[in-house]
Amino acid sequence: MGKYIKSLSALALFTACTLSSAQIRSGEDPTKIKSKGFSKTANPFTHYLYKNGFRDYTVTKIETKTETETKSYNELRFHSVNSQHYTKILMFNAFGPWHRAMESTDNNYTLVWRDVKLLPGSAEKFTVFTNGVRSFRYMYAAVNVFDSENRDCLAEDHPMREKLISYFSEKIWNLGDSKAFDEAWSRYLLTQKDN
Repeated sequence: MGKYIKSLSALALFTACTLSSAQIRSGEDPTKIKSKGFSKTANPFTHYLYKNGFRDYTVTKIETKTETETKSYNELRFHSVNSQHYTKILMFNAFGPWHRAMESTDNNYTLVWRDVKLLPGSAEKFTVFTNGVRSFRYMYAAVNVFDSENRDCLAEDHPMREKLISYFSEKIWNLGDSKAFDEAWSRYLLTQKDN
C-alpha cells in the first residue's frame, strides 16, 4: 500500500510540475502573431488559439511500421490553430471535394487530394494529405505533400519545400469561409454512419 501511495504522489508531483512548467514557459504575445484574432484558453499546453493564423509551424518526421517495412515522411503542422480542419478547409476551398477519406483513430480522418496544381507558375501536380489534431496536449492542422514522382515535398532536400510551406502559411492567413466545407463534411459523415 505504501508503494502505491508513493507512486501516486510521485505521479501527482510530476503532473503538477509538467503543467506548471508548461504555463511558465509561454512567453507568447498573441498580438504579435499574424492572425485575424485569437482566444485565450485555460489549457497549459495551448495558451491561445488563432483564427486564420497559427502560433508557429513545425515539420515533423513520421514513421510508420509494418511487419515487412518502415516508411517515413514529413508532416507540416500549424500549431494553436482555431480549427484542426484549417488545411482541409483551404484545400476544399481551392480544389473542391477530396478524392479519398481515410479514417484513423477516434473518428479522425485524413482527406486526400490527388493531382492538384498548388504553386502558381508550376505545372507540377501534387498529392496532398490533410489532417489535424484537437486534444488536451495538441492543437494543430497538418498537411503532407508528395510530388508527381511520389517524393516527399517536405523533406529537407526537396527543391519545393520552402515554397510549399509559404503556400500553406499564406492560405491559412487568408482562409476563406468554411461553411461549404462544413456542409460537405457533415454530409460525408452522415453517409459513413449509414454504411
